[in-house]
Amino acid sequence: MMTSMTSQPRQEVEQLRMWAKRLLVAGVTLFILFLFFYNLTDYPKTWFDEGSHLHVPKALVTMGVYADYSSEGLRHYGPTIGVGPTVMLPIAATFQLFGLGLLQARLVMVVYLAAATLLMGLLARRLLGLRSALVATALLLTMPAIGMVEYGRQVLGEVPGLAFMAAGFLLWFARWRRSRWWELVLVGLLLGLSVVTKYQYLLVLGLSLLAAWGMNLLFFKLPQRFFLIPGVVTALVFGAWQMFTLVYLGPATIGENLAMLRESAAGAAAVFSPTLMKRAVGELFSAKSFLWTLFPALLYGGYALLRPSDKLHPSDKTNLSQEQRQQLAILYLLSLINLAWYVLASVSWLRYAFLGLAFSTFFVAWMFRDLTANFSPGQLWQAAQRGRRAVSYGGLLLLLWLGAMIAAPAARLSWMIASAPPDDSIQMAAVMNREVPLNALVETWEPQMGFLTDHRYHYPPQWLLNRAVRQVWLGETPVAELYDFTELAPDFVLIGEFGRWVDVYPVERLQQAGYEQVEMLGQFELYRRRNP
Repeated sequence: MMTSMTSQPRQEVEQLRMWAKRLLVAGVTLFILFLFFYNLTDYPKTWFDEGSHLHVPKALVTMGVYADYSSEGLRHYGPTIGVGPTVMLPIAATFQLFGLGLLQARLVMVVYLAAATLLMGLLARRLLGLRSALVATALLLTMPAIGMVEYGRQVLGEVPGLAFMAAGFLLWFARWRRSRWWELVLVGLLLGLSVVTKYQYLLVLGLSLLAAWGMNLLFFKLPQRFFLIPGVVTALVFGAWQMFTLVYLGPATIGENLAMLRESAAGAAAVFSPTLMKRAVGELFSAKSFLWTLFPALLYGGYALLRPSDKLHPSDKTNLSQEQRQQLAILYLLSLINLAWYVLASVSWLRYAFLGLAFSTFFVAWMFRDLTANFSPGQLWQAAQRGRRAVSYGGLLLLLWLGAMIAAPAARLSWMIASAPPDDSIQMAAVMNREVPLNALVETWEPQMGFLTDHRYHYPPQWLLNRAVRQVWLGETPVAELYDFTELAPDFVLIGEFGRWVDVYPVERLQQAGYEQVEMLGQFELYRRRNP
């Protein structure tokens, strides 16, 4: 009788816990759906990079060519290598089925965002366990320095490239010592698609695979094919796409196409500016980078990976297997390589550190897991009752720190998505359709307008983009001194956020050439040339 009376409250408690878990899962699912889909065409507003990428699928659907375009004709490089066919072709297919539109394109990107989130979570779960995977995924979606949701809602290459890379690592690590040759080929194919999707990943992933091979020679002692086949296939996939771009994309000879490809690919990847290095370090050591815990987490990860396994207590359930430590070491080196390049050689734009920061979520979660008894406030409190107050109270404070690290950016991101005003590019497109004849020549450096309307836009040449980046970040020659738009005598000049940022259309030159402002909307100013 007594047993039945005591078992009933226990059953009720278990049922309450079950329903609480279900409500929590439902709430988290709804929150993620909100982050992915709500206000999709207005946040973030479309801009230069996304607009240029959208030119390619639009040209593929409307003109049957894989190219960018301007009023003078097709441009076969630039956006075509900024983001790979893994993004362009699905968007073009969506346009073919459902018509041209920013919403259609961004829905394709949300699919990639969901895939990248899921794959990174599964990878973290395999390496660190379920609780750490949940923490790492929460950090991935909310951390401002990563910008996962912001980039993932736009037609950019970072998130799709991460999805392919995470899929490749997940397959590789799952079959670590048991991989058959075709599985290793598939790993290389997935990793190759990641660098085709986003060219910047080639440097980081290539060096990481070489470092992994070196670690295998020194420490892992696995058969060499486990590293050589993925590396070789990755290189072959990227090389095959390069040959296609040189042979088939451009109308000129291979040599001329190669020169255009080099000019289009030139960027700010080897700057080595002390001023920008200082800025880059400041960006990483800031509140938006894991609330100042990025460097401590990386130091802890290095210590934990180098710590001899025989020094670990066998009863510690948070210990990792040798296989997990080997796999985490590869991701650790990948993160360090990306962050080192970002600090030492890039123009310190935090977007260049995306890959390293995304995988750093694993090591932040790992550090907090080990210092908080696997995220268990109950165990920490019990340890405090047993006299281990310093460690226990410290762990509880770290849990509060972690909660703030996730909750505050999540609230900020939610507010930005919910309160985003209508995209002024879309509003300006309506003005252009109403006020500007389709046959008028419009000079602008806002390529999103060429996707949103069908006017005759002329854009500055592709080679000028690299000069504009170096002007802004390094103070080099202003692009206005290298390019004179008045030589084309356009009927209209449209200045937006990017054109104003680099000052490619100085107001004084506009006035001297006889242009008057006829419209101002949000970030945009429209100038019309007076009749002679």
